[in-house]
Amino acid sequence: MTAVLYAIPASHPCAVVERALQLKDVPYRRVELIPVVHKLPQRLRFGAASVPGVAFADGRRVSGSRAILRVLDERAPEPALLPAERQARARVERAEEWGDQVLQPLARRLVWAALRRMPGATMSYSDGAKLPVPAPAARLSAPLIVRMAQRVNGATDASVRADLIALPSHLARVDGWIAEGVLGDEAVNAADLQIGSSLRLLLTLGDLEPVLDAHAGGGLARRVFPDYPGGVAAGALPSAWLAASANDGH
Repeated sequence: MTAVLYAIPASHPCAVVERALQLKDVPYRRVELIPVVHKLPQRLRFGAASVPGVAFADGRRVSGSRAILRVLDERAPEPALLPAERQARARVERAEEWGDQVLQPLARRLVWAALRRMPGATMSYSDGAKLPVPAPAARLSAPLIVRMAQRVNGATDASVRADLIALPSHLARVDGWIAEGVLGDEAVNAADLQIGSSLRLLLTLGDLEPVLDAHAGGGLARRVFPDYPGGVAAGALPSAWLAASANDGH
């Protein structure tokens, strides 16, 4: 019984769900959509414009990474993505929610801002993807898609600079959760997936890779998501903006 995962290339919430499907050994096939223009077909399929969405073989359709993980835990209980103990589960769920609400949009803004400055790197994020359009057409439309995505996701200069200023404190928060055992245990949990995917996407930015690798969160992201498409060479983001992320937050 094969599930269908509707996704866009290199999407970190889509990576969350795909990794969960793999961990639980749930058979699935992936249907690639085009960023930004995916919104209308997704709304028609799921009643929500975002990805990821999963259509199960029995007809049930679920969208959103956190909702999908809950359904997967119901349908394929092992390995569990949430601890059984109530307090431990609450800690993981709080970290997962923060990863979804705070870190996920930050990573999205920074990547689209970097691609706006180095659009030639856009197609690297589609490596291995079976796009619904011919590769030449995808390459020609990439700059337009990047501009649209930057606008849709609010990746303005002001918001990106604010994100870079906040990044050290965010990484310190993740390091703290790892030290406390909320994240980073051998058994991957829902918060590992949600937070690790965003950090793994940020690791594709050459400007930020050294910053993330200096934190425990960088190692977590590489362990949970060893393979991830895409790469923007260092120099995409202005050096004056990066100075705020180069410090340790102290």
